[in-house]
Amino acid sequence: MSKIISTLSKMWLKVVNLENSLFPELQESLRIKEFSTKEAKLIRVLDFAEIEKFITITSQTNIPKYREQIARAFIAKSVYNFQTTRDLLNRLHVDRTLRILCGWRYANEIPSESTFSRAFDEMSRLQIAQKSHERFVEEYLSEKTFFYNATDATKIPLREKPVKIDKEKPKPKKKGRPKKGEAREAKKPTILEQQIEMQSVEEKLSLISTKCGVGIKQNSKGNREVWIGGKLHISVVDGDVPVTAFYSGANVHDSSVALPLMQETSKRVNYLYDLQDAGYDADIIREYSSKLGHRPIIDINPKNSKELKAKIELLKHERETFAYINQHLNCDEQHYNQRSMVERVNKLLKDDFGCNIIYYHGATKVASVLAFGILSICIDQSLKLVT
Repeated sequence: MSKIISTLSKMWLKVVNLENSLFPELQESLRIKEFSTKEAKLIRVLDFAEIEKFITITSQTNIPKYREQIARAFIAKSVYNFQTTRDLLNRLHVDRTLRILCGWRYANEIPSESTFSRAFDEMSRLQIAQKSHERFVEEYLSEKTFFYNATDATKIPLREKPVKIDKEKPKPKKKGRPKKGEAREAKKPTILEQQIEMQSVEEKLSLISTKCGVGIKQNSKGNREVWIGGKLHISVVDGDVPVTAFYSGANVHDSSVALPLMQETSKRVNYLYDLQDAGYDADIIREYSSKLGHRPIIDINPKNSKELKAKIELLKHERETFAYINQHLNCDEQHYNQRSMVERVNKLLKDDFGCNIIYYHGATKVASVLAFGILSICIDQSLKLVT
């Protein structure tokens, strides 16, 4: 308990220092009476992100200029909900306060759009935003115990062509029983079955495609949705705080990223329950969650049971549907309802933190855009726990 209090106190003391020391100094130097809501949020996120620590110089003879300022500007792009780099640059040229917060005193110091693009390519390859997010969680949240870890994936439509997948044509099966001494052809193991034998998160993720693909899913109204692009798989803990996020192609099934998500989240924070919808209904996922010391609460997918399908059709307008198909979990309905926090983070990411439309091409850059949004949301939501 003392560890939790000291961790929260550390964050709270830094917030107090910002409000009482840094804010008045900045207001005086900028000659403004009060910061706007967006400006105050940006100052807090920039101060806690400390993204400058992860900017590296790769060449001693040709030092990249303004890399720290550009990294801060991309956080501002997320906080101010700008969809494009051009929107960000236009605002930087006319908004003196935003420009100075990012690190430029005069408008003529701001680099060109092509320089921003090259810098973003470097930061994407170095995973600057992902490293900053991981450091924040480790420093401020790792010693706190959370009740819930809710996992889900959200669609990320992109403006690029899907990569064609060359599927091997299955060999025609021989009719009848195999000959004496002839073994039946072994069934290819699923991604989950392969992952359970692997130790590290990196190994598990090596099986996950990040290429642009075609995604198909059924929405909450029962309608079929098709999109071209990718998916963002997120683990969210109490307070709507995203702790872990992995990017994949749109054609990757949600359950294929469940094990690396749970493993990485368990390394970063302590929590009690794993909350997942019917897309994660698999014994391997339940057993892995229990192995990590958590209690899995996963909705049951009735697609393979005619009896459940018929019963759900009768009860689809009634409240006891969940209790019926989850009879062994009917006492956990209140716990399961907390899974909505991951839906709120998905909405925040797209509506308020600049990830509604992504114009970048390539998995590395797309993942970086999403990582800047996740970093900003994580810090913003964490601060609400202590203020």
